[in-house]
Amino acid sequence: MYHFKTVVKTAIVFLTVLSAYSVSAQDYTTLAAGSWTTASNWNNSSGWGGTTPSITGGHSSGTATVNHNMAVAGNYSLASATLLINAGHTVTVTGNFSVGGGGNVNVYGTLEINGNVTLNSNLRIYPGGRVIVHGSLTVNSSDYLTVGTSTAPPPYADLIVYQNIVSNTSGDITVNRNGRVAVFGNVTAAGGGTLFTINNGGQVYVHGNINFSGGGSQIVNNNSTNPFGLYVNGTITNSGGGSSTTPNNADQATMINTNPGFSNWVQNIPGSPMPVELLFLKGELQDAMVLLTWATASEHNFDRFIIEHSVNGQLYKAVAEVAGSGFDTAERNEYSYTAEAPASRNYYRLKSVDKDGSFEYSQTILIERIVSQTIDVYPNPADDHVTIRINFEPRSTDLVQILDPAGNIVISVPVNSLEVEIPFAQNLRPGVYLLKFKGSTEKITRLLVR
Repeated sequence: MYHFKTVVKTAIVFLTVLSAYSVSAQDYTTLAAGSWTTASNWNNSSGWGGTTPSITGGHSSGTATVNHNMAVAGNYSLASATLLINAGHTVTVTGNFSVGGGGNVNVYGTLEINGNVTLNSNLRIYPGGRVIVHGSLTVNSSDYLTVGTSTAPPPYADLIVYQNIVSNTSGDITVNRNGRVAVFGNVTAAGGGTLFTINNGGQVYVHGNINFSGGGSQIVNNNSTNPFGLYVNGTITNSGGGSSTTPNNADQATMINTNPGFSNWVQNIPGSPMPVELLFLKGELQDAMVLLTWATASEHNFDRFIIEHSVNGQLYKAVAEVAGSGFDTAERNEYSYTAEAPASRNYYRLKSVDKDGSFEYSQTILIERIVSQTIDVYPNPADDHVTIRINFEPRSTDLVQILDPAGNIVISVPVNSLEVEIPFAQNLRPGVYLLKFKGSTEKITRLLVR
C-alpha cells in the first residue's frame, strides 16, 4: 500500500513536469539557407515541437531566429511566437503573411512578402531592417506597426508598401526618427481613435490619398521644420468627427525640391511610381528650330520621353520620342533634342513614361519667335482631301471654308491646331473651288479637285 504523502509527492512532481512541458518554448535557429520547410535548415533547440517552425499558425511560443536567407512557399501565419530576422538576412514569403495575437516580428534584415500582410500583433522594423509588401498591409486594433527608433540615421529602417495601408479600429502606425516609409497606394483608417504618428526625423511618402473616416483619428507629424517628413501626392481627407491632420505636410514636388535624399530613395525603389526625377527643361531658339535640353537626377524602371508641342498651351501633339538611359541609375543624365518652332508661340513639355506605362508631365516652357503669318494648302491639286497648315495660334472662331464656283459653302471646319486635314466626305466633283481661311487672318486660295 502506498503512503499518502508518497502519492501526493508523486502527483505534484508529475504535474510540475507536465506544466513545464506545456509552457516550454519552441525555439528554432537556422542552420543553412533555403526552404523554410526543410528540416536540415533548422536547429530545434527546445527539443519539442516540429522540426521546422510552423507556417500555418502552430508556432505559439518561443522564437524562430533567422541567420540565413529563407524562402516560404505560400502563406505564413505566425501565432503568438516571435520571428527574429537578423541583419544581412532575408525571409521571402510568396503568399500572404499574418501575425496573430501575442506574436512579435522583429526585423533587422529584410522581410519581403509578395502578398498581403495582416497585423494582429507587433511588427517592428529596426535600423538597417527593411520590410517590403507587394500587396496591402492591414493593422488591426492597436499600435502594432513601428518603423525605426529614436536614434539618428543612418542606418534607416524602411517600409515599402506597393498597394495600401489599412488601419482598422485604432490600428496605430508610428514612424520614428530613422524610419522611412513609401506607400504607393492609399492610406485609410476605419474605426475611431487611429493614430498615424511621424516623429521628428521620420519620413513618409504616400503616392495616393490619405482618408481617415473614424472619429477622433489623427495624423500627427512631429517634424517641426522643413523638410516636412510627410508628403502626399494625392489628397488628405478627415471625415470622422474630431479627426485631424497637422498642417505641416507637403506634396511630391516639395519633396523633390526640398528633401532630395528622401526623394531619391523613393525614386530608386524598384517599381516606384515616380518614373524619373527631372532636374530641368530648357529651350533655346535657333532660327526656326528650338534646342531642347533637360537632365534627370535619377531614373528607375524608366522607358522614354515623349516631346509634346502646342501653340496654345492646351492642346498638345507628340512630335518626337527620346529613349531613357537604358538602365536604372541614381546619377545625372543629360538629354537634348532639336525640334521645330513652327509658330510665333511654341509650348513644349516632356511626358516621362515608365516601363509599366505610368507617366507624368514636366513643367511647360514657352518659346516665342517673330514670324509672318502663313497659310499653306496641300496637296493642290487634291484628290480626296486637303491639308491646311498655319504657323500662328488659331483663335476659337477660325474657320476654313470650301466654296463651289457659285459661291456656296460646301465644307466648313474649325481650325484648332497648326495642321488640319479636311477629307472630301461629300465627294466633291472635279473642278475649281475656292478655299477661304476666316478669322485670325483672311486668305483665299484656288483649289483644284481632280
